[in-house]
Amino acid sequence: MFIVADRLSQLVAKGEITPGYYNPGDFFDEVHLLTTTNDVVDSASLQITAGKARLVVHRLWKGSDLRNTVLTPLVEREWRRRAVRLAEQIVPDMVRTGDRLTGYLGAAVKRRLQIPHVVSLHSHRDDLCVHTRWGPRRLMLELEKRYARVAMSNADAVVVVYESLVSYARNNGARRIECIYNVICPTTRKAKASYELQRPARIISVGRQIPRKLVTQLVLSMHSVDAHLVLVGNGLAHEQLRSLVRANRLDARVEFIESMANDALCESLSGFDLFAVHTEYPEFPKSIIEALWAGLPVIVNDNQSLTVPELQGDWVYRVKDSAEAYAAAIDHLVSSDSAREQLGRRGRAYAEQTFDPRMMEQRMTELYGEFVG
Repeated sequence: MFIVADRLSQLVAKGEITPGYYNPGDFFDEVHLLTTTNDVVDSASLQITAGKARLVVHRLWKGSDLRNTVLTPLVEREWRRRAVRLAEQIVPDMVRTGDRLTGYLGAAVKRRLQIPHVVSLHSHRDDLCVHTRWGPRRLMLELEKRYARVAMSNADAVVVVYESLVSYARNNGARRIECIYNVICPTTRKAKASYELQRPARIISVGRQIPRKLVTQLVLSMHSVDAHLVLVGNGLAHEQLRSLVRANRLDARVEFIESMANDALCESLSGFDLFAVHTEYPEFPKSIIEALWAGLPVIVNDNQSLTVPELQGDWVYRVKDSAEAYAAAIDHLVSSDSAREQLGRRGRAYAEQTFDPRMMEQRMTELYGEFVG
């Protein structure tokens, strides 16, 4: 039983679903997804995430999402009652959740049914609080800290998807912490075979287009390099990026793809010459993991490198967040065939050693096996 806060229909629409994500190695015979949103989604569109297992999708609530979010501290007992009642009907062997409300509900299900509870961490909530202005959203984030402590301190295991989340888990009382990276590109095993440069060079950048991930300086670097940039993604700042491109007359050099199926994206990566991205979060983004696995040379801003162990090695090219720095990095890698190939191959070697999809799938199934048998 997975309790999730995602609007699953949006993930389907964006193509952000990974084969076997909820059922690595076809470990389970039956998978139940419980969403805390009012989202309605056809379970058939998500079947690929459950592999061969029977997949059932449930909604915990059918009212307004905004109203539910605002009232969560007042109606949490009702949330808990509904989640436990559903779990009693399903009788799952284990429950997996995130660290906020879903984790709080998972702790209640664990306590009532006496089953294992695994928490999965994908972001650093304390960092998010610090960078959110005081207002309704910040207030909710502060209130949700209590849920995180309940979830992690009572969980049988807390799985972090990159190393910089370990301290966050530990600070919230996690007793057992496992770093297991996301299983990426499960249908793509081969790395980039040729580093022969295209003319113009083709650069891809993948990620949510939100304020702390804006690739503004990367876009502006297109003024001074012989390259074509493809931006894959969407978000609150999508129109801001489009306006930037228009204002700088870069329409011929910058291409937007708002959504792409994940397997198609992974297949397409080896057709590019470089991968470049910007993030101000203390994270190891899934998009970088996918690019390294594909053997693409990766350029990333370095302001978070000290807090993200996976971005400190020579398998990525770190730059200051300026158009000049991105342009210099692109020029260097475009002009030197050996530098470009060596960086790409170092990235692939690091990927194979650190987060090979089959290795991560095996580690996750072994963890589940400890609890379920």
